[in-house]
Amino acid sequence: MKISWGTKIAATYILFVIGVLVMVFVFMNQDVHLVTDNYYSKELEYQNHIDKINRTNQLEEQLQIINLQSAVKFIFPKQFDFNTIKGTINFYRPSDPYKDLIVDIAPDSSNTQLVTNEKFSKGIWKVKVDWQVNNNSYYNEKILMVN
Repeated sequence: MKISWGTKIAATYILFVIGVLVMVFVFMNQDVHLVTDNYYSKELEYQNHIDKINRTNQLEEQLQIINLQSAVKFIFPKQFDFNTIKGTINFYRPSDPYKDLIVDIAPDSSNTQLVTNEKFSKGIWKVKVDWQVNNNSYYNEKILMVN
């Protein structure tokens, strides 16, 4: 028995429609997990983060983060008075979130702050410095290796 070309076209069309309906059914039942529930508010916060980085890059003198043998030294730009520098230093441990450490910024009169690394285990640390001076926010990041 030979199948006519009209029957073949109809069968192809029906198979195509069934395939599309199966895809729609499968995709509609697929869970979509967002990284965060408040996606849009986080996006606005991220724009503020980008603005902080741009403002930081426009500084004449940059924040210096120096990894010493027994401490991490932060040298803030001399153009700012040490009394006006506020914020936090976040020591982020990618491999173990329980070892993260947050330190308040409190520079001395030479715009320098030392954070001893006795609490740090050996390995890679990401240092995130979120700081403000006179209602202007700045942000620096650096990866350190503690031996």
